[in-house]
Amino acid sequence: MSDFSNDNKSYICYGESDTHLLNTIDEKFRKEALALGAVEYHIPAMIDGDVLSKCGYFATFPQHLTIAAHAKRNAYQQIAEENHICNNTATMSQNYFTPAACLHIYPMLESQDLTQKIITTKARVYRYEDEQFDGITRFWDFTVREIVFIGNSGYVLECLENMKIKTLDYIKEIGLPGEIHSASDNFYPSKRNSVKQKLQLSNSLKYELSTKINESNVAISSFNFHDTHFSKPFHFDKTGSIVTGCIGYGLERWVAALNYYNIQI
Repeated sequence: MSDFSNDNKSYICYGESDTHLLNTIDEKFRKEALALGAVEYHIPAMIDGDVLSKCGYFATFPQHLTIAAHAKRNAYQQIAEENHICNNTATMSQNYFTPAACLHIYPMLESQDLTQKIITTKARVYRYEDEQFDGITRFWDFTVREIVFIGNSGYVLECLENMKIKTLDYIKEIGLPGEIHSASDNFYPSKRNSVKQKLQLSNSLKYELSTKINESNVAISSFNFHDTHFSKPFHFDKTGSIVTGCIGYGLERWVAALNYYNIQI
């Protein structure tokens, strides 16, 4: 039984039972990551624009970005009188709300001499999706359990495959219907991004675990192989031999799926 309370479809507030579901799912995959030897990182809500630029995010997903702004010092009185902040009383910063948890991790690895490593984090993530929020599975502000794998291609692909199997075993155990299939990211439409999308699909670089909620297929987890997309610009690729991959478990979507199928865990 869902017990959230919220009139704004772009974010969600949970009460006791749904918070329990979210934490239980998170702890399940946190423990799976730790069993593989992962270390835990804590990341902030905001990320610097320079990092996003280095990751290529402005070119690939500008539609998702939410910029941080603050009140102008000389506008405090106007804001107090008008009881809101507008363009004239705000200044945009060079910080953005984190659109993907793993983007914080790669700068922390810059120039390190890495052979292999697994990092996991639980983070708030912010993606603006052209106001297509539904208050059930699509939010501006949501929570992700992220697992990042660093190593040679064989190691990273093996880790991703291992976690695919563990995740499928888990949904079978709890009785949640779903399947893993090849997918592509929702890139901003451009000629260059169209090529990226085709490469993702043809090279099986991205997989999603989907389940049906209210007659729609909803991705509740994604499994991504990055190759040297992040290790190269942050200089820990060792001349192309070190790559990365990541898994994201969308915790609110897991809660929605468990509630839809009335599954208690």
